[in-house]
Amino acid sequence: MFVGRALYLLGMAFVFFSVLGIIIILFTDGGGDMALLIFALLNGLIAMGVGEIVIDLNHRQRVEKMDKE
Repeated sequence: MFVGRALYLLGMAFVFFSVLGIIIILFTDGGGDMALLIFALLNGLIAMGVGEIVIDLNHRQRVEKMDKE
């Protein structure tokens, strides 16, 4: 459960800071490297998705274990 939540929070941080960076680059002169921020955004979204899957799997296993008992 810890791994899923850690992945989700790390992904959320990546998404937040990459979106913030993209907004800053768009409203300034645009001289920054946008590709790196887009890959960071995608990395954050993937981490959030994997974290959500891990959390959901752990929850389902816990529910199935309680149903058997």
